[in-house]
Amino acid sequence: MPSLFIAGRSDWGVYQNPGDFEKMQKTACRRMVGTHLLNGAGHWVQQEQPEEVGKLLVQFLRGQA
Repeated sequence: MPSLFIAGRSDWGVYQNPGDFEKMQKTACRRMVGTHLLNGAGHWVQQEQPEEVGKLLVQFLRGQA
């Protein structure tokens, strides 16, 4: 199953444990097709950057991520 990760660059969760973000990209999902840390967003990325999140989700669902 393809996977996509979208988070805010200012979300502390991404940096909580050093190396976990990189590990997730390589081992957590077999088909990680995209990881995006969006500027100008924190924990509520879908509300802080709704247009960019929507654009990335549409690309992913169309198989263009």
